[in-house]
Amino acid sequence: MSELVESGGSRHKSRSRSAPTFKHAAPQFHYTASAQKGPTPPYRGAPAWKCSVYYYWWLYLRHNQDYRKTCANRGVGSCAKLFRDFGNIYGQTFRAWWADHDFLFTEPTAAALTSDKHNFGDGAKIVDVQIDLSLGAEAVEHSLKELHTQLLFPQRMALYRSAAIYPVARRPVLMNLHRHLAVHKWRKRCPDMADEEIADRVGHHAAEQANGISRSYMQRMGHSTREIDIELRRAKRKAVQHDLRCAQQLIAAVGQGVFPMRTNG
Repeated sequence: MSELVESGGSRHKSRSRSAPTFKHAAPQFHYTASAQKGPTPPYRGAPAWKCSVYYYWWLYLRHNQDYRKTCANRGVGSCAKLFRDFGNIYGQTFRAWWADHDFLFTEPTAAALTSDKHNFGDGAKIVDVQIDLSLGAEAVEHSLKELHTQLLFPQRMALYRSAAIYPVARRPVLMNLHRHLAVHKWRKRCPDMADEEIADRVGHHAAEQANGISRSYMQRMGHSTREIDIELRRAKRKAVQHDLRCAQQLIAAVGQGVFPMRTNG
């Protein structure tokens, strides 16, 4: 089925009946993470609206100090251009912000599914499609072909280049994004806390073995675990320092309107 709709094809947020199209999973506020198909949750028990790279985009931006200063100065500052799009993200919930700013991440298309509940690969025989005639016959034909391919080969979704105002820069791994920021927050909250303790707080689990021998085996045999303990502490320190670097790079890049992007490694 298709539904023909006349529109102005404007760039600002559309209030039409069609569901917006996103390249990555959008936050869902009416479903549980276990009830929807989507990316691996950032942590066990995470609500469905946190199982989206767009939530972490918003969250990381809140930790960018230049953006915070620009918001405090009512849009004047080094992030003035970004502020004009994202607005003041402080003092409101993510859900409230998303309701007015999801258009920043939508894919402009002449043909789109009318329901955001459809998951590519569900095997549905009939889908409802809305067509925007104002974009012209060529755009409609191209969008229909692309949508058809996505429905037939859902595994190719990641290959499609985003045309959103703010495209997601890299394939996001939500668990990593969550852990990087958790380590950053612990370090900021407790600057004197040992890296090993932060690792324990965020659930970093280094392999408890050295030279192929496990710590539990050494304990059962009554041997010293000193060497293994040294290796464990070293591994935890290395992991925490890596997470801190990643968080700092991600926070810096999101202040430039790019996410998730790290300068190296």
